[in-house]
Parts: sequence; structure tokens; C-alpha cells
Amino acid sequence: MWDLIRKHPKSVLVAVLIHLLLLAFFVVSVDWHRDTPVAAQPIKARAIVDPKKVAELEKAAEAEQREAERKRLEEAQRQAELERQREEAQRQAELKQQMEEKKRQAELKKREEEKRRQAELKKREEEKRRQAELEKRREEERRKKAEAEKRKKEAERKRRLAEEKKRKEAERRKRLAEEKRKKERERLARLEQEEEARRMAALMAEEQAELERAQMAGLRSQYMGLIKSRVESRWLQPPGGVTGSCRVKVKQASTGKVLDVQVLSSATCNEAMRDSVEKAVWRADPLPRAPDPRVFDRELNFTFEPQT
Repeated sequence: MWDLIRKHPKSVLVAVLIHLLLLAFFVVSVDWHRDTPVAAQPIKARAIVDPKKVAELEKAAEAEQREAERKRLEEAQRQAELERQREEAQRQAELKQQMEEKKRQAELKKREEEKRRQAELKKREEEKRRQAELEKRREEERRKKAEAEKRKKEAERKRRLAEEKKRKEAERRKRLAEEKRKKERERLARLEQEEEARRMAALMAEEQAELERAQMAGLRSQYMGLIKSRVESRWLQPPGGVTGSCRVKVKQASTGKVLDVQVLSSATCNEAMRDSVEKAVWRADPLPRAPDPRVFDRELNFTFEPQT
């Protein structure tokens, strides 16, 4: 409170004066109501204290007080922010110091580790060098022993090679003689087999040709039967009746499309009969496809025998 008075003395003084005026107004108002008759006029003291001005002064004092309170709060917040910043700076400084200490400890530990590693590395290098020297001596002993063993084995190898060469030469001569006899037997057998194979191939080729001829004959017969059947199914008996069979020649495309029809005249095929057969062929267009391209004929010749 004293801080507020020291910071804003004018505002406090105005507020005290306003309160004193209000107190005087109430005292005068009480005395006036006590001494003045009911019908008497108000005393002139009311003109001295204007309620509107008093209210304005009160509002000004309250505004000044609110402003002072706002500034006090802002100052308190500023002081708190400064205190927070100071504490944060101190904390950062402490943290930095801790980090530097940790870094120093880590560097110290790293140097100690490096020393231990170098010492261990040097120890391992010494041990490795000692083992290498020992291994070198052992290797030299093994080498000398191996060379002696090698010389002994080489001598034994040469002896065995000479014996083996001698044995292989004898076996080679024996094998060559046997192979010569075997090749002669195989040559004779091969000639006999080739002759038999040629004879069998000729028989099989003849049988295959006969089989294919029979198959083609069957397919051709089947093909012609299909064509005759199709033409007969489209044939209409002429008014004069059936006179007999007719010989027919037909030209066709590979798709079975009828290109030309000729019905030959004969004793059994009069003009009416020929006309009915020719129309039947055209009505049968397209003709059935060949079951095998090998039996296809562009020109067909068949006998039309009506079923009566």
C-alpha cells in the first residue's frame, strides 16, 4: 500500500479529498434535516458539493487506481519475467557447466580408454610378434622336414612312375589289340544292323504309305458321302418323277463355295432330272469342308442317286 502511495501520491490525495467532501456532505445533510422545518428550502451548502463532479472525481480516482493496479501488475509481471530470465540464465549456465564437466569427464575417460587401448594394442603386437617368431621357427623346422620327406617321396614316385609306365605300356598294347578286335566285331555288327534297319524302314515306309492311302481313301469316301448327303437333302423330286441316277461335276472354292455345276445327260437322267439335281447342288452351297486338306478337290465328280 505504501508503495502505491509513493508511486501515485496525486491520485491518493484526490481520492482522500473526494472522500472528505462526501463525508462533509453527509454531515451537512444530516444537520439540515435535523434543524430545518419540513417546508424550508435546501441550504446553500448543496451548491458547494456537486454530486456529478463528485461522481466524476470518483470515476477518475477509480480509473487512476485501476491504471495504478494495472501498472503494478505489469511491473510485477516484468519483475517475475526478469526473475524467470535470471533463473533461466542461471539454469542454462549451470547446464552448460554440467555439459562442460561431462565433456571434460568424457574426454578424460576417452584419453584413459585410448591409453588402455594403446597399451593393450602394444601388448597384443608384442604377443603377435613373439608368436610370429615362434611360428617362423616352427615353419622352418616343418619346411626342412617337408623337404626331406619330399625328396624321399620324389624318389619313391619316380620308381613307381617307371613301374607304372612299364605296366601301362603293356596294358596299352593289350588294349589296342582288344579294341581292334572289338571295332571289327562292332563294324560287322553295325553293317548288319544298318542293313536290317534299311529293310525294316522300307517295310515300315510301305506299311505307312498303305495305311495313309487307306486313310485317305476313307477320308475321301467320307468327304464325298457328306457332299452327296448334303445335295440329296436339298433335292426336290421333279414333277415327272425320278428317272434314275445322274453324273454330276462341281467346281468349288477352298471354302466349299460352289463355283459351277454340270449335270451330264444320260439315259437315266433326263432334262427335268438334271435341272432338279443342279438346283439341289446350288441349294447345298457351301459344301462341307474337307476333313483333311489332302482329300480336297477343286473339281468334284460323283453320281447322284436319289432315294425314292
